[in-house]
This record gives sequence, structure tokens and C-alpha cells, in this order.
Amino acid sequence: MDRDKQYKNLRNKIKDFTNYGYILLVLSVFLYIGVLIPEERSPYQIYIMMGSTFILLCLAFTFFLLVTKYKKQFEEQ
Repeated sequence: MDRDKQYKNLRNKIKDFTNYGYILLVLSVFLYIGVLIPEERSPYQIYIMMGSTFILLCLAFTFFLLVTKYKKQFEEQ
């Protein structure tokens, strides 16, 4: 019974972290497109959007690394 809970917990983590990674990836793409669209913005706004894009990409990468870690754990059990 305890093993089934672990399987279910790992499957839920894999699904959730995959969804989080994709959402963060999409948000970073939207912010980057906002940087590329020519419009009058101050350099400060562009730096904020590029910094946010970088942070979101790093978080998405982290979530995808966690997904691979949990998939390995799931396969080992």
C-alpha cells in the first residue's frame, strides 16, 4: 500500500513539474516576443523583460531537470 502511494506521488510530481515547466517556458516566450516587437520602451523596461525572461527560462530548466530525476526514481522502483 505504501509503495502505491509512492508511485502515485511520483506520477503526480512528474505531471505537475512538467506542466510548471511548460507554463514558465510559454511565459518566457511571450516576454521575449514583447522585447522584439518594436515599440517605444525605456532601456530599463527592456532590461526588466530580458531579466524576467532569463529567470523564467532558468526556472523552467530546473523543473525539467526535476522531472528527469523523478522519472529515474519512478523507473527504479
